[in-house]
Amino acid sequence: MRPYGPSSLTRVPLVLLDQAQSLGADRRSLMAAAGLTAAELKDPDGRIPSEKVWKLWHALAQQIPDEALGLTLMEGKGPAAPFGLVSYSLYYSRTLKRALHRLSRYSSIVAETVRLHVETDDDQCRIVLESDPHFETLRHPIDLRLANIVALLRQLSGNPLSPVEVELPYPKLKDVSHHRRFFTAPLRFGQPKAALRYRAAQMEMPVLQADETLAGYLDRLAEQKLRELEERTWTGRVSRALWTELSSGAPSLEHIASILSVSPRTLQRSLSEEGTSFRQVLEDLRRRMSGALLHRKGIAASEVAFLLGYADPTSFHHAFRRWHRTSPRAYRRAG
Repeated sequence: MRPYGPSSLTRVPLVLLDQAQSLGADRRSLMAAAGLTAAELKDPDGRIPSEKVWKLWHALAQQIPDEALGLTLMEGKGPAAPFGLVSYSLYYSRTLKRALHRLSRYSSIVAETVRLHVETDDDQCRIVLESDPHFETLRHPIDLRLANIVALLRQLSGNPLSPVEVELPYPKLKDVSHHRRFFTAPLRFGQPKAALRYRAAQMEMPVLQADETLAGYLDRLAEQKLRELEERTWTGRVSRALWTELSSGAPSLEHIASILSVSPRTLQRSLSEEGTSFRQVLEDLRRRMSGALLHRKGIAASEVAFLLGYADPTSFHHAFRRWHRTSPRAYRRAG
């Protein structure tokens, strides 16, 4: 069985490269930094390892010193959500709410590292964005994804809709003018998750090109794509599920199995077939994310311990020394 590796539509790096080039970045050096080849990018509907998209974002941030890079890229890339099948299923939905639920259902087709949850009550609709742990250490992809949703809702409705509030999972920036100008909504920094809040009534607005018959046909195609992705292996899925739960304490195998809609025994067996275990996936995730989180300004070591699900900072410090042969404080100074 081949090892698991989350992937993204090839359209994702293509859009990023095209827009970065229009901003003056060197396309060849970006591709080299990300490990991307021309052959990999030939088919827009093919798939690229998400690790390469992550490396591309790092290279973009180095070549384009823009504090609001995610928003700058969004504003210059043309139609919102130019992602083929998934985009069309949204464009033909009956209402914005239906479009959002389709986006939530099919977001992994665009990128397996992204999860979208739509929470509604009588007054508000909250759109929560969750990313693979790697991507949650990067600010610009979060900005781009939130901005893409806002632009999409504006485009689908033909109305300059603004959120009631924007929740951002990183410290407040020195200059927030670009964010205020794009979102035209109150910004809340330092939040647990990236999210957008809208009035529930706004999400009942009709989509301009609504055609539920055509949308239903596209649903069938999208469901087939999802089934193809679900045939991939389990390590990455467990890692992502763990990351969403860790801040509440280290979850049990049984809890993660329930999230993934499988029995604990099936999950254990599936991970064993991939040469790993639930405990090992948790250990690997904590080790990988510990260093990345410590490099983020404004997060204390005690907060990192909390985010990684440790009951107390001492347990985290012991584990960190075992992984990195140094203390969290020394690691942060050296980085």
